[in-house]
Amino acid sequence: MARKQRSAARRNATRQRPALSVATHPSNRYKPDPIESLLAQDDVVLADLAQAVTESLAAEIARARTALAAEMVLCEVFRLTGRDAPDDADEVERLDAQTALLHQVIEHAHAAGTTEHLALLRVCASLGPDATRAAAAQAADRLNRAGVTDRPWAPSLGRPSLLRAWHYGDIFGSQASVGALFDYRGREHLLMVLIDHGLGGGVKDCWVAEGRRTRQMRDEVAAKMAAEEDAFFEDIDAAALTQLLESALAQAPCPEQRDQIDDVAAYLHLTRSRAAHLAQLAGN
Repeated sequence: MARKQRSAARRNATRQRPALSVATHPSNRYKPDPIESLLAQDDVVLADLAQAVTESLAAEIARARTALAAEMVLCEVFRLTGRDAPDDADEVERLDAQTALLHQVIEHAHAAGTTEHLALLRVCASLGPDATRAAAAQAADRLNRAGVTDRPWAPSLGRPSLLRAWHYGDIFGSQASVGALFDYRGREHLLMVLIDHGLGGGVKDCWVAEGRRTRQMRDEVAAKMAAEEDAFFEDIDAAALTQLLESALAQAPCPEQRDQIDDVAAYLHLTRSRAAHLAQLAGN
């Protein structure tokens, strides 16, 4: 009798979820032109888009059973806004557009004032640009003080435990990767970050995986690196991981391939969040 094959660790999901419905508006489909309107600061379109996005996000996060699942909802928005931005938009313009949208989402969520919208605000307080995270945290605290109840996963949001970390790459210093296995109350997830020193030392790719094989990833990578003559592998502690992440995040991201561009758009804010959490634990 054939053995059942083990399921592999998959990026950002342990089970199939319904597609994020930010693409749906009561009157029209979400297309790249609203993102162009964000870049042009079209206030009317921005307000309509933000209201539709807010309700879609609140509905998706309401279905989230874990902190990571809630984070993944907002990560998918980051992926979509990065993908749909005009090709000639630079990083500053993309970040400005994202910030403008998130500020509007925060305002709509605060005005709605439900448990689902408080959960959305908690996630916005954990992920995103500094300005919007601060605004979301203040709005969330106001709702909570007014008696709106937090979701059970809210206290742990953005604060997973680090189980182990490793660092590997080529001995010539061209590229290196870091892997970090985190735990949210017994549910593990893996963050992988590729750093390209030939392109300035920034993040070239980053992604998240869940599943049973995530705990085996370290050993699998170590075995592969041991078989390579020009490669290195080392286990690292939280302090070394923090230093490597902070150094890479201080440089401009440098994705090249389409999947790298999508991944960096989706998970760079989460990578920053994990690095900041580790630095806080270390007292930095």
